[in-house]
Amino acid sequence: MQIIGSVLILLIIGLFLAWLYWTKKQTGASAKETGGTQEFEIKVKGVYSPSVIKAKAGRPVRINFLRQEDTECSRFVVFDALNIRKELPRDQIVPVEFTPKAGEYKFTCDMGMYQGKLVVQ
Repeated sequence: MQIIGSVLILLIIGLFLAWLYWTKKQTGASAKETGGTQEFEIKVKGVYSPSVIKAKAGRPVRINFLRQEDTECSRFVVFDALNIRKELPRDQIVPVEFTPKAGEYKFTCDMGMYQGKLVVQ
């Protein structure tokens, strides 16, 4: 019985480490240009995908979030540094628009479990 428990624990740890590797591996998605606005599409389902996006400073940004789950944690997206908090209804595209300065802007769910980053250069 102890062997089965040990194997299950190792399997869970291995899956968790693989998930961390997969989500941290993303190097950053670049924007699509739409009428002078830098536009991104982020799917919300277990994580933000992509979790890292890259934009140019001083140009308008539109990040379109599409939440494809019912998890309460992902109900809101929060950009603390920008004082932005938006509700993400399931299966609806919700745009977040602003013009950033150079720097890094983290975005999270209300609980901080879902995490993403906008890198502005």
